[in-house]
Amino acid sequence: MCIFGPEMKKVLIPVLFILFSWSSLLYCQDSARIATWFPKGNLYPTIRLDYKESQISGSLYALYASDRWQNRAFGNFSIGLRSNIIRWHHSPQRVSELGFELAVFTQFIFEDPFKNLQTNLFNIDFKIGVHYQYRFNHWRFRGRLYHISAHLGDDYIFRSGIDGFINNKRIYEVVDLSAAWVKGWWQFYGTAGVVIHSAYSRKPFLAQTGVQFEHPIGEKDWLRWVAGADLRFEQEQNFRPGVRISGGIGIGKKGRFPVTLMADYYNGYMPFSLYDKVLIQWIGVSLWFNPF
Repeated sequence: MCIFGPEMKKVLIPVLFILFSWSSLLYCQDSARIATWFPKGNLYPTIRLDYKESQISGSLYALYASDRWQNRAFGNFSIGLRSNIIRWHHSPQRVSELGFELAVFTQFIFEDPFKNLQTNLFNIDFKIGVHYQYRFNHWRFRGRLYHISAHLGDDYIFRSGIDGFINNKRIYEVVDLSAAWVKGWWQFYGTAGVVIHSAYSRKPFLAQTGVQFEHPIGEKDWLRWVAGADLRFEQEQNFRPGVRISGGIGIGKKGRFPVTLMADYYNGYMPFSLYDKVLIQWIGVSLWFNPF
């Protein structure tokens, strides 16, 4: 299965070469003072409620579609990584870094879950990209170039009787810019992006905004209330918002929760697969795991 095609390679390879050359030049200019190779962590916060964030997570939902609750459950599982190649320490308040992100998003449909459970691999999405991130006091900024591609699962193709080619508008490349304000227990963020190349005709503009909150439970510094809301808009979907709201607990030190468990609700168009014009509601639980 080809994760990205020749068009993506034409874009991504020159960008990687330019960014790596630029980072090497800056490193050579003053390596002792401003540069760190392969630093830990990320300057830009992880957007936990973004279904396309490069992170490790799993969700199990009841599904509402076609004006009724379906006799099926929906499972989303992601394995992703955001890592950095080099970080520049311009001053105590100003830091920037260059890195990459990879992720695989897998979705399963569990038919008739309370009687004759049948598990179908529904879809797999792939993501690969590069990012530049910048921190200035309480502000965080990020610029990205990334590729997304969706591929229906063999189980779903076989059991749905699909025997022909389907136009796949979920193969495209995006450039976006993000800003986040982080202070105390609050994080507010927003993103604007544009599809610069698509395998099929697709309206280009994307946007996202949201808030994340965390607060210690009692005197414990390793147990926290965690909550958030995320809104995502795509011109291809006439900017009808996809709304995700979650709340629960995080276990671990501030800024790095090894495990987060939240009740989770989503209302909007399907965020994965070729069927991104299907309106759904999900309600269930989600788990995030951060081993890094």
